[in-house]
Amino acid sequence: MCKITDFYQFKYCRGNYFINVFINKESAEGIKSLLIEKLKEKKLSKEYRCVYTILKDKINENMKESIYVKLRINKCYLQYLKDLYYDFYDREESVYIKEVICHLQYFINEDGDNIINFYDLIENTKIKALSKM
Repeated sequence: MCKITDFYQFKYCRGNYFINVFINKESAEGIKSLLIEKLKEKKLSKEYRCVYTILKDKINENMKESIYVKLRINKCYLQYLKDLYYDFYDREESVYIKEVICHLQYFINEDGDNIINFYDLIENTKIKALSKM
């Protein structure tokens, strides 16, 4: 996995950039299946591969703990989740991703400028920042 060694580790990994999302295990399984399918694509960029791998690992880690899966998701993941949703919008499991997206959007309206600045970074910098989250 990539390692962060620069300024962006501090800027984008602070606690206030994260939102705790609780989803049931059925939703977690649905999201995980879409992530696994997406990760099998050969043309997936390093940036997206990094994010989707992290999300899949977080789901795997937290599925054993209780009836709900707690995901500590960085607010910058919103765009990646939206892209995953649009890639699979015709699938039944996409409803679970849509719920997470709606939850994130509700809580990050005030912090939009910081997230937009993240998307303007070059790909390698984003990968470094995302790998630590």
